[in-house]
Amino acid sequence: MFVVRCSSFVVALFCLVSVYAQSGDEEAGIKEALRPFVQECADEFGITEEQFEEAKKNGNAGDIDPCFMSCFLKKAKFLDSQGKFDVDSSIAFVNDNMDGGPAKQFLSAVGEECEKINDEDVSDGDKGCDRAKMLFDCIVDTKKRWDD
Repeated sequence: MFVVRCSSFVVALFCLVSVYAQSGDEEAGIKEALRPFVQECADEFGITEEQFEEAKKNGNAGDIDPCFMSCFLKKAKFLDSQGKFDVDSSIAFVNDNMDGGPAKQFLSAVGEECEKINDEDVSDGDKGCDRAKMLFDCIVDTKKRWDD
C-alpha cells in the first residue's frame, strides 16, 4: 500500500493550503482531512511517492494522472459528480478545516478566477480529469498573480 507523505504533495489543494495556512496545526488539519481521499485515489491510480516527489521538485503536476486529481477532488467535493469545480463546496471545506483569513481569501480568488473552467469543453465528459488539470493550472496561475 502506498503511503502518501502529504507534506511532499504539491499539487492543487495541497499547494493552496500549505501556502496560506496560518499555522502548522491548521496545515496539518487540512492535510489530514484530505489524506483519506488522496490515499484511496493514489491506490486506485497507482500513483507513487516518487511521482509526488518529482511533482514537488518540478513545481508542476505534469506527470500526475489528471484522473487521479479528479478522483480525490471529487471525493473531497471540490469537483461535483459532473466533474465541475464546486466553488461553494470548496469554500465550505476550507471553512470547516481552517481558521485563517489568507487561505479563505485566496480560495475566494480561486473561485472567482477558476469557476470559468466549468464552461470549457472537455473530452472526458463528467469524469473530471480534464477539469482537474484545468483547475490545477488555474490555481497555479492565480497563486503566481497573488505572489507578485
